[in-house]
Amino acid sequence: MEFLPEMIIAGIIVVSLIIYAFPGKAYRKRRLKLLAKFRNARALSLRYQDALSDYILKHDVQNEIFVNNSTYVEYLQQLRMYHSMHFSDRRYRALRQSPIISVNKNAKKLDELERRLTETKSKIAVLDNGVKTA
Repeated sequence: MEFLPEMIIAGIIVVSLIIYAFPGKAYRKRRLKLLAKFRNARALSLRYQDALSDYILKHDVQNEIFVNNSTYVEYLQQLRMYHSMHFSDRRYRALRQSPIISVNKNAKKLDELERRLTETKSKIAVLDNGVKTA
């Protein structure tokens, strides 16, 4: 009984290592998939911005109405603002360093961002057959 505190501490350390090691591999795998999905969504966002910008410059439609009573330029500004808010390098770093608990929450948020990008794709796809959006 004189080694009881040491045995309790050793038991806590062993349990902590087991808890960290086993979900750690699955967590890393899920996090890597999430990061790849984020990078893909960020690339799509930039591609859509470029496609819309090219269309605006080619067809000189800066002040014409595009969707929801906003002009092409206003919609492009909205896309850029949305990109800077949700797909910035700071956001990527935060996602890379996110704890185990928040991976599922971040995955759900990324799914919502991808849904928004899909809506953007459908709006931009009708502009010109030559616009490459995917």
